[in-house]
Amino acid sequence: MREYHTFIDRNYLIYKAVLSEKIEAEELERLHRNSLNASALEDLPVWLKKWASYVCEYLEFEEEIFPDFFKSEYP
Repeated sequence: MREYHTFIDRNYLIYKAVLSEKIEAEELERLHRNSLNASALEDLPVWLKKWASYVCEYLEFEEEIFPDFFKSEYP
């Protein structure tokens, strides 16, 4: 997993979120899908909502890739 989510990748997500001025509908849907709803997101700045969405996007990616990644070690 180190090739997909390095220290630089993690910092880039914060940088990308800070540069954004608005949150897209797809990002809000991703947050909702991962149970980060209005009560958790209320009064947060846009960049923090976007960063949370990026983290959720990576978590969804992990859920998809982990079974194959560990298959050889844990059949």
